[in-house]
Amino acid sequence: MPKQVDADLQRRAIAEAAIRVIGDAGLDGTRLRDVARAAQVTTGAVTHYFDSKDAVLLAALEEIVRRILDDKGIEALPLTARPVEAMFELACSILPLDADSRREWRVWLAFWGRAIADERLRTIHRDYYARIVGQLAEGLSGAPDLSPEDANRLADAIVAAVDGVGTRATLEPELWPPARQRETLSTLILPLLVRGSPGQQPARTSRKEL
Repeated sequence: MPKQVDADLQRRAIAEAAIRVIGDAGLDGTRLRDVARAAQVTTGAVTHYFDSKDAVLLAALEEIVRRILDDKGIEALPLTARPVEAMFELACSILPLDADSRREWRVWLAFWGRAIADERLRTIHRDYYARIVGQLAEGLSGAPDLSPEDANRLADAIVAAVDGVGTRATLEPELWPPARQRETLSTLILPLLVRGSPGQQPARTSRKEL
């Protein structure tokens, strides 16, 4: 009997392989045979699940967004007793703090560059940002005395801060180790989070803890 293949899992595996290849070779340097090799499948298997190279590239971008929304916990952000710390740690988890996340950021920024001259990619990026900001705002909406409009503005500010720190750290990794990334992000967003959560005090974080 032929082996049953889960199509969704196979597409995810190819998308994950594409992230690795794009992170190393860039969008223009990515070839389907390299993605196939990284996924340990044939080129025919890749074209079976994706009808073009662009479809493979977009699947890689979609996988990165899925990880932000699902794996990082935005979709099920708990309103803990200390929501400021929970939201800060969530924001930090999106930063390029290790080799895998730096590769994901290189892919994200590669699509940024291409989106400048590609209306379709700009639309895709805009939709992804709307989903990310929307999930953050939903997680913040349980804070006392925080209106939906304020939650959206705060979510926008968090995403903008993460984008800024993450971009610098991706372009200058030797100058932006994890401690500096966390410290800078705390300077940018902890005051905003505390103002958005009355009664909360920011966690005192030493440089050793960062």
